[in-house]
Amino acid sequence: MPWGMVATIAIALLAFALGQAVAAVLLSSWLGPAALAGPALPAHGGAVVLVVVAANVVQTVTLVLAARVKAGSAFAYLGLDVPGRRDLLVGLASLVALVVVADGVTLAAGRDLVPPVQIAVWRSAAAQGVLWLLWPALVLVAPIGEEILFRGFVFRGCARSEKSAMPTIVLTAFVFALLHVQYDWVGILLIFAVGLLFGWLRWRTGSTTLVILLHVVLNLEGMIETMVMAG
Repeated sequence: MPWGMVATIAIALLAFALGQAVAAVLLSSWLGPAALAGPALPAHGGAVVLVVVAANVVQTVTLVLAARVKAGSAFAYLGLDVPGRRDLLVGLASLVALVVVADGVTLAAGRDLVPPVQIAVWRSAAAQGVLWLLWPALVLVAPIGEEILFRGFVFRGCARSEKSAMPTIVLTAFVFALLHVQYDWVGILLIFAVGLLFGWLRWRTGSTTLVILLHVVLNLEGMIETMVMAG
């Protein structure tokens, strides 16, 4: 049996808070306390790498330990299995369709395809010589950490039936989107749509590994677009 809903949310909040606290201490030690007084993540390539890696590693370790306390296998508890080929193809097709629609709407509205903050972080990382660290941080570490939190641990404890699945899908997508404060409201809406897709796929397939892989593909596509636009 999974953790109860209240316990699940409490543990998830604790894991998130611990990750953010460790990242904040490391960031403050490196760049000084003033780094914490600005935006959630400054347009500083090295700082982004540090915060993403530190926060997600601490958060993920905490959730894995909590899963192991409740179940014999953290992998089974968190839905970290090998997704079926059909599920993978359906997931990829759904993600591609969503990205095409989102990019089309963005361009039709006359908005930048790549948010300025992403270009700023890329150029900063390039100037600091840490692009080789930015790629794995954003393409691998961030998707793993975020999906284990939202579609892994929280989903496992809150989506206990058909009746509770849809509210869980919507609420996790909502919080997932709100955490991306570096984007404007249009970007947050698009991330909310991605969260809905990932939540639906998690419920339909039972696989967190599937949505991790799709999140990796999404972030890789975003990094490639950023590389092209940043010149």
